[in-house]
Amino acid sequence: KGIDPAKMTPVPMGVDIADIDPNQLPPSDDPRLAGRRVLVYLGTQDRPRRIEVLFEMLALLRKTVPNVLLVLVGDTEDAVHRNWLRQQAVAAGVADNVLWTGWLPMKEGWRYITAAEVGLSPFPRGFLLDSASPTKVPEYLALGVPVVCNDNPDQASVIRSSGAGYCVPYTAEAFADAVQAILDADDARRSTMRNGGREFVAQHRDYRMLGEKLALHYEALLRSAVRGNAC
Repeated sequence: KGIDPAKMTPVPMGVDIADIDPNQLPPSDDPRLAGRRVLVYLGTQDRPRRIEVLFEMLALLRKTVPNVLLVLVGDTEDAVHRNWLRQQAVAAGVADNVLWTGWLPMKEGWRYITAAEVGLSPFPRGFLLDSASPTKVPEYLALGVPVVCNDNPDQASVIRSSGAGYCVPYTAEAFADAVQAILDADDARRSTMRNGGREFVAQHRDYRMLGEKLALHYEALLRSAVRGNAC
């Protein structure tokens, strides 16, 4: 858009790693999760996110994983869109494979994550969302849950650097294949993804570290401005 990148300061999203210890967050005891292969999506269900693609993904996964369950932790303020999404789940034949929790207190939502085998982060590409830094990805990783996401620039970089999941095009087929790969992974592969994700977040996306970096950057900008005024 013609703005000098040197005049902008991107601030990535992260987590307070001390507050998101999976050892202190027991998996959700919701009885509806019993005996299911649980996937979780945490966040808004507004129209731009196009989460209806996840229902098409479920329809494909059901062929090999009939007990798969998608937990949708979050909601939309758009009642018409909410009803449309539920109709889409019915139309895809996966209404029994979707659990709608609505908005929950943060730590209760995190317990659904720790009960899941895969965290999903669909972020359709485009002008509106390409600048976003999805918080759900570091949350999933900090809780030791592998991620399947699409190529939003920030989350693609996180998954590439951490090795804690798969970054694929946002299509039902690609997401289904990536989820299947994680569900089929052996214990060693799961452990590598789990440990790699939490280690990456601790080193690169802990808010204490991000806050220190941002403060140092502001200090450098202010010092530069003072020198410029002195001249």
